[in-house]
Amino acid sequence: MTEHALLDLARAARARSYAPYSAFPVGAALLTEEGAFFTGANMENASYGLTVCAERVALWTALNYGYRKFQALALVADASPPVLPCGSCRQVLWELAGNLLIIAGNLQGEERRFQLADLLPEPFAAAGLKRPGGAGEEEGLWRLPVSMAPIGYVENSFLHPDEIPGRYKDSLSRIILRPDLEEGLYRLEEEERIIVIGYLHQARGYTLKEERRGRGNEVYGVFACRSPRRPNPVSLSVAELVRVEGSVLTVRGLDLINGTPVLDIKTVMPRENP
Repeated sequence: MTEHALLDLARAARARSYAPYSAFPVGAALLTEEGAFFTGANMENASYGLTVCAERVALWTALNYGYRKFQALALVADASPPVLPCGSCRQVLWELAGNLLIIAGNLQGEERRFQLADLLPEPFAAAGLKRPGGAGEEEGLWRLPVSMAPIGYVENSFLHPDEIPGRYKDSLSRIILRPDLEEGLYRLEEEERIIVIGYLHQARGYTLKEERRGRGNEVYGVFACRSPRRPNPVSLSVAELVRVEGSVLTVRGLDLINGTPVLDIKTVMPRENP
């Protein structure tokens, strides 16, 4: 991911800010060494001391998902020159993320870059406070949430699931991929069909067993049908690949609405001859 792409993520993260007291939304985006990224926004509180900065929201989220090594953190606010992490954030970042690159930007396109060590030249280190401990508990880690970031989104004229026509197999849609992932489409045009894995962002709640309208109102379990209301609202759709133009795919027969985040694109495995 490029530095500018990371800044774009931080800029978008500002929309998630809760800043009714300062009216100063801040967005942050943290890039791990593995190439994953996590965003955060400042979260204020009527008890001002309980406010948490965007940088720490992003960092703690990444740590909660098991990441421990980081490359860079981008920070965006509406200020000139671009604001830098506060002292508390610098100390927390140093201990938990190391000497990572800090990229500060604003809405006018100004940018500043520092290594964290430049901003915190003599940090307090916790090495002397460490105490011996036992091995970490591994059992049950599969229960923890996993983090996935969209690789793009769907663009078409269907604004609500109810607007998808019964003959959607004839309808065209576009998948707008993140530009930094365009290289991953190399030779995809050789495929006739692709699998699109989407996140059903309008789905809310689920029931494990109920009548299914698409199956004659007979009762089915959620894992025995394609209901969008699932414990994890993830969709798997097979669509005809019409063309590839840069980072934009045109497909036919996609049963996803406009704005649906796309989590992955895969090829369809050919059927084996019996």
